[in-house]
Parts: sequence; structure tokens; C-alpha cells
Amino acid sequence: MAFLSDFDINGYGLSAQRFRMNLISSNIANANTTRTAEGGPYRRQDVVFKAINFNEVLNNEIVKDNTFFEYENPLDDPVNFPKANPAVMGVVVDKVVRDEKDFILKYEPNHPDANAAGYVSYPNINPVIEMSNLIEATRAYQANVAAFNSTKTIAQSAIDLLR
Repeated sequence: MAFLSDFDINGYGLSAQRFRMNLISSNIANANTTRTAEGGPYRRQDVVFKAINFNEVLNNEIVKDNTFFEYENPLDDPVNFPKANPAVMGVVVDKVVRDEKDFILKYEPNHPDANAAGYVSYPNINPVIEMSNLIEATRAYQANVAAFNSTKTIAQSAIDLLR
């Protein structure tokens, strides 16, 4: 079971990094947005990841959905481990946070969103930081793809041994 859970864990990592890339893309696209549905300029968003004990979640779902036997110690080891599952941690998106920093003020008296003094509030988005975050998320995504492909190669090798 643990061997196949590598695919699921990589899938969680891919989903989390893809979600992060979507948020970063949204930040870059709205770097000059001065109007939102909430009113005011766009606020930069960032994602917070949370590690989850993948085996615990998986085993709880398996127990809930079927009538498998309970875990037994196959070696009758005198040390009675209730479960032999090491903690394998997956990742999920815990929440999306908004950057509450002050907006960037630019003097543009002819802009339709200028205040009485002639200043326009722009989002506090630094495109250089967003691009470095995007590169980091892309590298993490690629690392998850590489881990997935390695697991797939190992699985294929195991199947080939059985032929």
C-alpha cells in the first residue's frame, strides 16, 4: 500500500504547486489593477501549505469504506506496535492569505481612480518577487513530476520482474 501511495503524495504536491502557480499568475496579471469588486486596488495573495499525515488519512478512508481485517504484526514481534506505518507526509493548501501592506501611491492626476490629491493607489506587487516565486513553484512542480516518474519506473521494473 505504501508503495502506491507515492503516486498520491506526488499528486498532492503537484496540485498544491499548481494552485500556488495560479495565485502567482493572478498576482502578476493584476499588478496594475486599481479597481476590484471589493473596491480599491487588487491585494496580493499568497498560499499557506499544510503537511498532512498521508497514511493516517488513507488508512482512515480505507477502514471507513470496507471490511478489511485490522493490522496484525506479521512477525509476532514481542514489541507490540499498534501500527507499523511510518509518518508519510503529504501537502495540502491550508489557506490563501492576502497581503495587507500599504498600496503604492503614484501621482497621476488624470487617472480616473485618482484621489482628490491626484494620487492613484496601485497594488503592492513586485513583479521581480512574483517571478522568483513562480520559478520556485515551477521547480517544486518539476521535482514532484520527477518523483512521480521515478516511482513509475520502479513500479514498471517490478512488473517486468514478474513476467
